[in-house]
Amino acid sequence: MGMIHVLSDHLANQIAAGEVIERPANVVKELVENSIDAKSDQIQIQVEEGGLTLIKVTDNGSGMSPEDARLCFQRHATSKIQDDFDLFRIQSLGFRGEAIPSIASVSHFELKTCQEKTGYRIVYEFGKCIQEVDDDARKGTEITVTRLFQNVPARLKYMKSVNTEFAAIQNYVEKLAISYPHVAFTLMHQGRVVLRTKGNGQLLEVIATIYGLQVAKNMLAVDFGDDEFHISGYISKLDLTRSNKSYMMVLVNHRVVKNQLATDAINQVYRPYLASDRFPIAFINIEIDPFLVDVNVHPAKLEVRFSKSAQLRELLLDGLKKALNQEDLTFRAVYEKPKRTIEKKDYEQESFDLSQKIFTAPLELDTKEQQLSASFETKHIVPSSRQALQEETATYEPSFLEKEHLDQAQKMPVHEIAEPQPQAEPVKPKVMKRHLKVKAQIHGTYLVAEDDEGMYIIDQHAAKERVNYEYYLEQFKRRDLRLSDMLVPIVLEYPQSECLLLRERRDALKAVGIELEDFGANSFVVKRLPLWMKRIDEQLYIEEMISQLLHMNEVDPLVLEENAIATLSCKASVKGNTYLDQANMQHIVDELMCCENPYVCPHGRPTIISYTNYELEKLFKRVV
Repeated sequence: MGMIHVLSDHLANQIAAGEVIERPANVVKELVENSIDAKSDQIQIQVEEGGLTLIKVTDNGSGMSPEDARLCFQRHATSKIQDDFDLFRIQSLGFRGEAIPSIASVSHFELKTCQEKTGYRIVYEFGKCIQEVDDDARKGTEITVTRLFQNVPARLKYMKSVNTEFAAIQNYVEKLAISYPHVAFTLMHQGRVVLRTKGNGQLLEVIATIYGLQVAKNMLAVDFGDDEFHISGYISKLDLTRSNKSYMMVLVNHRVVKNQLATDAINQVYRPYLASDRFPIAFINIEIDPFLVDVNVHPAKLEVRFSKSAQLRELLLDGLKKALNQEDLTFRAVYEKPKRTIEKKDYEQESFDLSQKIFTAPLELDTKEQQLSASFETKHIVPSSRQALQEETATYEPSFLEKEHLDQAQKMPVHEIAEPQPQAEPVKPKVMKRHLKVKAQIHGTYLVAEDDEGMYIIDQHAAKERVNYEYYLEQFKRRDLRLSDMLVPIVLEYPQSECLLLRERRDALKAVGIELEDFGANSFVVKRLPLWMKRIDEQLYIEEMISQLLHMNEVDPLVLEENAIATLSCKASVKGNTYLDQANMQHIVDELMCCENPYVCPHGRPTIISYTNYELEKLFKRVV
């Protein structure tokens, strides 16, 4: 007798369940996606004990005939596709026909469905049909799953706590609610409603229901596309960030997916504005011809592949940048709205903690504002705090304006900043975003300026770093290859192993302005640098770029160029605790206001913070 034999259907279903049904959240996912495919616009999910004792999904979809209800328990029985052509034009969430038999093989599974007038009920017990009867039922389908994994003790043993399992369920239902705002979802746990959406098609209202009103009010709508793709959804303003990438949600034809291309594009757009440990919130739906995307590359259909990925990436970068640049990105103080009644207060106060006024979180909204409405206004909204900088912001006391301190400052040496470097080619004059007049310098680090609207505090190093960053970025884009001989060539020595690697990668260094010439077995010499690369510590720049190149597993020219621009910008910028004369202070501010993005330095820290006239009057109790 041969050793190879065909597995029974029951065992095959259990094996399939091991791939598709790992935890209760997978059961909910498969059942709710089937409800959506059945054109339901009302879906209720009831869960007990994190889904281990009960999962019940009820919808008002098209329902099934008794014949289809019996057939859906067979492996690879589906109404979603008919032939191999359909496999490459998938428009439904499910299509393999594995979910129902897989779930039924590891649970007590009861299905009630009604397509026309007469309902039908069928019950499976761990893969075996134990009951089939006609039943009274409203149009739609109701599926009840109990005793999940009771016949698979090993799987049951590795289930997490009730709260952990339910959190996974809730997380996925929330994603589906965002994917399908026109569907009314109700999620219940232990008899308590945890989530309820209206199903009125208002995505921003769903975001407010799940993430809170303050998040919804600080989102920017995006809607753009080309002949192949249409992108829509919401992205957060700069002041609304999170400490990880889990708040970036990408949908493809309303399917929740994990797509590195899209998340990387979103990150790249925000990177010049945010600190390295902060990430935006985004809900992006990519609509595409199903023929151009392959969803059959992952067991749980969580990953997809695009046939025109480069085109999609460029579209995302361009469209998201335009949406973000429409906003005023200056950091603003946050204040209470004026009250109608005036109360007596003790105005004696030694000092104000100005940092709390700059980076505090928004105050609680009025009760009326907390109620969700069918639509939200996203204009004229005070942004929330920049959380990444809360801990770093210092508390400033008025004592720094005392005469003794000013006298000391006047004795400090005044340093001059060299005029901007001559550019290789003429450029179009830039338009100043604001005309600010510098009035003072604080601690040799911060500049105080004003205009008719209020007061501005500028970090001189961050401001000059932004100016230099955009200058060097422009030079790299031009690819100006004209070189200038150095007065003293720089000789560099490295171990033989690193020399071999550098010889192999020297073209990458040439792209960032460094030409390595052999100068013996273990050394190189740099004799020339680009004409526009002036007033920097040449040796420090060269050594730093070589170090970065040596530590790259694979050479990424874009990353190396970005690092080069950041390094040049920082090294060529005026440092803190450097006292400047009036002309140089004004020059820094004028240059900053001509930048494309004057609001943050390349590392994501603010360059400028503003106080309106009203906010200043509020500080001094001139208004209430």
